[in-house]
Amino acid sequence: MLTILSDTEVSAIADFVKSITDQLGAIQGVLDASQTVAFETPTATVAAPPAPKPPRKYQSQGGTRKTRKTRRKQREALNTVQVLQIKKRLAGGEGATAISRDYKVHLTTINAIKQGRTWKHVTLQQPESCVIA
Repeated sequence: MLTILSDTEVSAIADFVKSITDQLGAIQGVLDASQTVAFETPTATVAAPPAPKPPRKYQSQGGTRKTRKTRRKQREALNTVQVLQIKKRLAGGEGATAISRDYKVHLTTINAIKQGRTWKHVTLQQPESCVIA
């Protein structure tokens, strides 16, 4: 397609191109006179990934049905030596809350030991010098 322009249209285009050239010259003058500014590169800190969760203490037994009593025995948190230590600490006047935190058991467990509802067979033996005849 061929378009023929009149003399006025050609002069209008020429004036437009001249004005663009003048504006580019003005922009170039501003850029030449401006100061160079250095920008700091932002630094990114990466947080460490969260620690993996520890494995669950009590895993499922793979579909075998257990009775309550069996499950209870499976979950024993304390052994005889620990119960003896707990009874000594209780006899020494230490609080049940502090002891439960140390052994990572519920406060009710320590109180049951204290009141003799559980671990009745574990007793503190008094030294013979303390026995009153």
